[in-house]
Amino acid sequence: MTQSRTHEATRRLLFLGFVIGAFALGTSENVVAGILPDIARGLHVSEGSAGLLVTAYAGTVTVAGPIVTLFLDRVGPKKLVTGAIALYLAGSLLAAAGGSFAMVVAGRVVTGLVHTTIMVVFMTAAMRVAEPGKEASAAANITLGLSVATVLGVPIGVFLGQHLAWQASFWLVAALAAVSLLVVLAAFPADERPGAGSADGSAGDGAPRAGLRGLWRPEMVIGICVTALTGMAALTVVTYVAPFLTQGSGVESGLIVWIMLAYGAGCVIGNTLGGRLANGRVLQAMVGTVTATLAVLAVLLLVSGSAVPTVIVTVLLGLAYFATFPALNTWVASNSQGISPNLALALNSSAFNIGIALAGWTGSAWLDSDRPIENLPLIALPPAVLAAALAWVLVRRRRTGSGQAAPGQDPAGEAHAGSPATA
Repeated sequence: MTQSRTHEATRRLLFLGFVIGAFALGTSENVVAGILPDIARGLHVSEGSAGLLVTAYAGTVTVAGPIVTLFLDRVGPKKLVTGAIALYLAGSLLAAAGGSFAMVVAGRVVTGLVHTTIMVVFMTAAMRVAEPGKEASAAANITLGLSVATVLGVPIGVFLGQHLAWQASFWLVAALAAVSLLVVLAAFPADERPGAGSADGSAGDGAPRAGLRGLWRPEMVIGICVTALTGMAALTVVTYVAPFLTQGSGVESGLIVWIMLAYGAGCVIGNTLGGRLANGRVLQAMVGTVTATLAVLAVLLLVSGSAVPTVIVTVLLGLAYFATFPALNTWVASNSQGISPNLALALNSSAFNIGIALAGWTGSAWLDSDRPIENLPLIALPPAVLAAALAWVLVRRRRTGSGQAAPGQDPAGEAHAGSPATA
């Protein structure tokens, strides 16, 4: 009994470290946009140049994430995650203490290099140490850190940056990363053997190229495409939500901050609900939540122009979209035969960021074309329809037997044998 309680306490502590770390990453990723003028003034650069700090981080995450994860996949998971968090801490400190624009950019690039690796190891470890049948909820705990960062971390970081100094936002991220590192060092299970750590327990030849086997497995590729398309659909509206609400539906600009807080709360609820729905029913949850996101976008198009209904449906969009995360991440990880779940989730993360980029581009093109801004959800519908259609393709494949999990693989989302075995 005592051993069981100790095990549970250690697991809870580990999950806390994961959530704090994800909170740090989410805050760092988004806080710069809110303090751009302060950074520009402090470093004596234009606001356009300061905006490159966002590009440097996001671009590094998208491009380098899968590459870094692939080449470090044979490192033991505890060594990998603690080393990555330590590097993230160092990059955050460099950005906070940087006396020049070049140093701050360097700090952002360093943190961007390991962002994806940290998140995917958090997620695969969380799924592995979770109680049987609750792997999706464990994955949702990690994305919960990102959700809460949107609701609380970013506003706090912006407040500190505006009222103390812009460096204070990066000091906050560094402090959170340090706490996460200490907790993970204490609670993360030791690597089973030196050099172990292929999260799928596959070949031990040590060649990164070996991790590319199964890269084109249909279930995984379709899941990654659904992630990119769903993100593109939802974020086409969310990226331009302020003009969409104010110019398109007549919402007062002073209410936007409160609406975004409500939207953030919807994201947190959706993330938690999505994890519970996906426990043991990953495919059904994925189809349901992706289809729900499509339905909400369709309703948003119908009610746009009317202030109150538009605000309500916008909040529901956050709930529906964030509910897709646990199922999509768990599906991709559990269908990664031939490559490790770490690499699969890294590719899924890059797909998400590609979706963000496409959303920004298509939304900008719509706004610049002088078309009615209240019809913005119209261009979000095609990727949403395609995402839902692909999700239903997976259902058909499963029903016909062409999408069965490989022997020994739990289609409900059990992480693979190379992940930490116990907490």
